[in-house]
Parts: sequence; structure tokens; C-alpha cells
Amino acid sequence: MDPRRLYSALVFIPLLYVGIRFSPPWVFSLLIGTIAVFALWEFLTLYFSDSSSARGKVLSCLAVAILLIAMGEGLPQIILMGLLGVVAIIIARFCISPTHTKQQLPDWTVYIFGVLYVGLLLGHYSLLRNLEQGVSLVFFVIIVTWLSDTGGFFVGKPLGKHPLAPILSPKKTIEGLLGGIVFAVIGAIFSQFTFVPFFSVGQCAMLGVGLALLGAIGDLAESAIKRSADVKDSGTIIPGHGGVLDRVDSLLFTGPAMYYYVMLAVPS
Repeated sequence: MDPRRLYSALVFIPLLYVGIRFSPPWVFSLLIGTIAVFALWEFLTLYFSDSSSARGKVLSCLAVAILLIAMGEGLPQIILMGLLGVVAIIIARFCISPTHTKQQLPDWTVYIFGVLYVGLLLGHYSLLRNLEQGVSLVFFVIIVTWLSDTGGFFVGKPLGKHPLAPILSPKKTIEGLLGGIVFAVIGAIFSQFTFVPFFSVGQCAMLGVGLALLGAIGDLAESAIKRSADVKDSGTIIPGHGGVLDRVDSLLFTGPAMYYYVMLAVPS
């Protein structure tokens, strides 16, 4: 393992903990917005690396800020669901045919898709934190998702033999996915006894499986996007980890899923 991964974690995890646990909602939303801007810039740089695209990138970052403010002010659920449907369709196309999809998308749609893919999905963390027990819910999603990634790495690296999606991500294996699910379920059940007692053990186990699967899909989706641009990492800003988008790719899917699970399936 690259030791820089550990050093980066020792710096960013405490900062993230403080930002989630102790900051007021507006500061947390500002944190989410900052992460979204960095991730969006990296996404757009995959497609527009020349200096002439700087104006489009800046305008897209402003659009993300406006979108996050609108979500915080209470964007109607029907609009949120419709925009999520658009994102899901385009991501599905990337996963089916990365290069062909990139060639078909006009430049202006790439900017819009980037704003929705990064801003809309990350914005759900602000919505999640504003719910009752929101701080615990955000921690739950992040911990379970990252445990799934960790399990996938430590199980898939030595034991992985069967590719999960060889075209999109040759290093991802079925064994790694199963390892990620096990780690996620263990973490989710442990969370029930510590900071999410309002969920049952059965709910936590189910959420562990679901979030692990969605996190894997989010990871593969970003792999498809990077493959369409023929790059390995979205950036290099985090030593040993690549770019911001590389670190939040799984979280882009699990956060919205957790939000709608609580909104639709948990009695108020």
C-alpha cells in the first residue's frame, strides 16, 4: 500500500469528522459545495483540458453552487427525481459504451451532465444531514461505503480471480465485491449498537448490502467515465488517492440512496 494513502487519511478524516459532527448546517453545506467544485473541475478536465474551456468550467462551478443552494431551499422532490433519472440514463450509457457515449455527447451536455452528476448527487448529503438524526445518517453512509471500498481492496487484491466488469475496470473482481459486502454489513451492524440505534439489526444488514452494491456501481460508473476519456485517475490532488472525484465516486450513489430510503421507507 502506498504510505501516502495513510498520511492523507490521517489529515482528512479528522477534518471530515469535525465538519460533519460539529459544524452548523450552513458550514456543512459549504464543505459539500467545496468538495463538489473540486470534483466537478476534475470531471470537466477529463474532457476539456485546454485553457479555452476555463470559462465553461467556472460557469459550471457557479451552476453547482446555485443547484446546491436551490436544493437547500427546498427544490421539489419531483424535480429532484427527474434530474436523477437523467443522470441515471447517461451513466447507464457510459457503462454500456464509454467511448461511443462520449463521442455522441455535445460539449454543452457534458457541462450539464457534470453539474448534475457531481452537484446533484453530492447535494443529497446536505439534505440527509438536515433530517432528524442527520449527523448519524451521514456518518453511517460514509463509514459503510468506505468499509465496502476497504473490504473490496483487501479481499480482492490477494484473492480476486474473477473479473467483475473487465471492460470498465479490469482490476475489480467478484471476490472483491463480496469482500466489500461483508465489510459493509459488519460495519453497518456495529453501527446499530453505537450511533444508529433507531435502525434494527436487520435494517442495518440490508443497508450494508445495498450500500455496498450501490457503491460498487458508483465506482464502476466513474471507471466508465474515465475510460471514455482514456485516463487512469481523475486527478492528483490527494496524495496516494488520486483526485477528489476518485474518492467520492462510490459516495455519489450511496448518499442519495440513503436519503430516499429514510424519506420513503422509514416512518416519520
